[in-house]
Amino acid sequence: MRIPVFLFAPIILLTGGVSAGEKDISGVKNFLYQLVNLDLVQAGATAFDLIITDYSSDGSEYGELTRDQVQNLKHGPGGRKIVLSYLSIGEAEDYRFYWQPGWKPGDPAWLGPENPDWEGNFKVRYWDPGWQAVIFSYLDRILAAGFDGVYLDIIDAYEYWEEKGRTGAAREMTDWVAAIADRGRTTDPDFLIFVQNAAELGGIFPEHIDTVDGIGQEDIYFGYDSDGVATPADVTSRMEDHLNLFKNAGKTVLTIDYPFSDSEDIPHFDAGTRGKIDSAYARSARNGFVPYCTVRNLSFLTVNPGHEPVGPAAARSEDRFRDFTVYPNFPNPFNESTVFPFFIPAQAEVRVGISDVRGGEMAVLFDPVGKPGRGIIRWDGRDKRGRPAAAGVYLVQINAGGFKKILKISLIR
Repeated sequence: MRIPVFLFAPIILLTGGVSAGEKDISGVKNFLYQLVNLDLVQAGATAFDLIITDYSSDGSEYGELTRDQVQNLKHGPGGRKIVLSYLSIGEAEDYRFYWQPGWKPGDPAWLGPENPDWEGNFKVRYWDPGWQAVIFSYLDRILAAGFDGVYLDIIDAYEYWEEKGRTGAAREMTDWVAAIADRGRTTDPDFLIFVQNAAELGGIFPEHIDTVDGIGQEDIYFGYDSDGVATPADVTSRMEDHLNLFKNAGKTVLTIDYPFSDSEDIPHFDAGTRGKIDSAYARSARNGFVPYCTVRNLSFLTVNPGHEPVGPAAARSEDRFRDFTVYPNFPNPFNESTVFPFFIPAQAEVRVGISDVRGGEMAVLFDPVGKPGRGIIRWDGRDKRGRPAAAGVYLVQINAGGFKKILKISLIR
């Protein structure tokens, strides 16, 4: 259940099917969880093994990703990725294709009250055939788009209904997940089923663990009480115990933590936050889980320093950076400043060395973060001492990940 604001970039279309072997999740070592503002080109160029995103660019049927778009994301220059579609099955969202004008709590009968914490999201009686028909139609769209599987959210909705006196709510939720799995695997026998949170259901109903391929757990180390705040030790311990049941059954366990403070809408990697990130990654990995840290709005392709993704298809530098691209600088010639646009498929320091035609180094510029995707570095026409460089021709060598590109530029005065 996330903020309904979506923006995707246009992409080059590719076609092709996906074999069962390509859905092997046993080697997943890292993942990206971003539901909004996802740049498909940038995401496809990263080395993340698994991506969880929305099925639509704007949450509606008009923005639905095509099969070609999903295929392109799976087979981007960063290597093959497992791509899961987010799907809320415990609450209804009023910006989805299925929402009808005039709907209100109690009409239709399965629609419950609005979630006070998430405007536009409504509790549902998920055991009701009417709601299940809605989700099945949603699932059919996801299958048609060629996603590798689904990431089912609001599994913990059973707690709300238990508090309202429905004693069988937990069992009905696991039955609901199983019904979704059956329908998906009828169309695609290798269709993946991940659930988010409510890991305790695996201890109550062992068959629930058998149904799913993996689980994601939020707030296990940071964010349970408040973003940026360590989760109480007893809560962490309890979550780890539940998740170990899935791990010991051979399921993939993802952990999602929010070490950035409530006041931060975008990731800020100050020393304190980096320490929290390092802690979350270390503790998750120590348990055999797969960690990720980001901001709760899930609006950023967060690459955490020191934990850059290196997937199976991107383990060798020559593979990771085979699509490193430098575009012509502009303006060229120039008399004040010029910029060097580039594209890197994986995170690396980008270094720009500028020398005269005799080989004398004039300036060295850095982008120490060098996040995957497009970037630019600007030269102001000054040498290393800050003095204006003389007019003339200069050679520019741009390096990333051990690979280099060379440009020739002209400075006029």
